[in-house]
Amino acid sequence: MKVIVASDSTLTPSMVRGAFQQAKVANAEIVHAKSASEITAAVDDDCVVLVDWEADPAICSSFVTAAKKKSEKAPVLLLCAKAKAGTAFAGMKVGAAGIINKPIDPDDLIKSITNAMKKTQTKKPNVNVEFINPFIDATRNVFSTMCGIDIERKKLFLKDDHKMLGDVSGVMGMSGSAHGSVVISLPEKLACYVVAKMLGEAPADKLNPEVCDGVGEVINMIAGQAKASLVKTKYHFNISIPSVVSGTGHEITHRKGTPNIVVLFEAEGQDFAIQVCLAPTEEE
Repeated sequence: MKVIVASDSTLTPSMVRGAFQQAKVANAEIVHAKSASEITAAVDDDCVVLVDWEADPAICSSFVTAAKKKSEKAPVLLLCAKAKAGTAFAGMKVGAAGIINKPIDPDDLIKSITNAMKKTQTKKPNVNVEFINPFIDATRNVFSTMCGIDIERKKLFLKDDHKMLGDVSGVMGMSGSAHGSVVISLPEKLACYVVAKMLGEAPADKLNPEVCDGVGEVINMIAGQAKASLVKTKYHFNISIPSVVSGTGHEITHRKGTPNIVVLFEAEGQDFAIQVCLAPTEEE
């Protein structure tokens, strides 16, 4: 297994090598790349790229872009401290497949790499636009009409891990002829701003119970509007009471075997995500 570690630090490749040794994986070839050009020279279809998310996000994003430009088949994962998970939106936006938290856990490293490589070798499931577009439209409408905020859709992709990209997430369970969940995940600063705009108040300095309740109400409105749009399709569903999960690096599980679709948006110069994991009941 060829593993390219993109980092300006000599310590990171050593940490990765040590993690492989602890996991008793003896056949890992660790290649250290310190620039986009070195990444381009080293990447091939059979490798995996680990980008150390410690430098400036623009530089780290250029590492991801260089790797994906050379090979679409080589998965790119971000080595990211939990405290910086919110900034990892930039890497996901340009093609990274997921995040491995630092300090590196050997089991998590091997599992994340194995899953990412399997994903590139497996035919991607089709994304049903009849199903996903109502959630995109509902998100735009809620932000525009309820918060007075214009948003821009940036990227749509599939993911298979449970790590969220924001600091606070509103979760809505769905059941009926369709089942699964929809999640909105926002960085702390944007969450405070969105809820303040919705309530007509000054933004809070940090997450508090009122902000978390507001995030829950946002996902409630998005799911409700999407439900109304899908009521005459095979994806019609009932929605539960929303719940909110907060904390940097938090995780939310999703239904195994169901495509987990993430749509990245930008609002006020910050990124946030809608995650939809939904399938018709008759598929089970």
